[in-house]
Amino acid sequence: MNACLPAPSQDGRATAGWLLDGRAQVPARSSISTGPPVNGFWRKTKAGHSLGLSFRQFSKDEDWGVSFFLSNIRQTGTFALNQVPAITSGLNNAGYGQCYQSRPSPSWNCYTGPDAPGQLVITRFDTVQNVVSGTFELTPREDGGGATVAVTHGRFDLHVDR
Repeated sequence: MNACLPAPSQDGRATAGWLLDGRAQVPARSSISTGPPVNGFWRKTKAGHSLGLSFRQFSKDEDWGVSFFLSNIRQTGTFALNQVPAITSGLNNAGYGQCYQSRPSPSWNCYTGPDAPGQLVITRFDTVQNVVSGTFELTPREDGGGATVAVTHGRFDLHVDR
């Protein structure tokens, strides 16, 4: 993919991009997309207010993306993604990052954890205008395997649902 990363912004532009093993990935809407390629939520849960972010490319030829979950977030800051993800815990889960590819082959699914660190930096967290912006880097490990990928120079800027 030869796309350039989006310019850094903090005004809810609905943009995201990163380098995956040195190759730029920038989600864009396609003719078969069922939703926005850059989206997120901030909701009240038992653990506090949880933030979910999803940046995804979905087309007949490509299905890949990055997603994040943070529990009990209320302000900007740097969030380490170094806990064991318990995906089945839903909105009560510890924070984690995920990177995946379903198309083109081969398929793989990687998560952050104690041996596969990541970091999400929230630089704008506006609960009045519902804008969340920031940067990320992670080296998630393949689910059930040992392979890792390098996600670097990640950035995002979006309006979140409440």
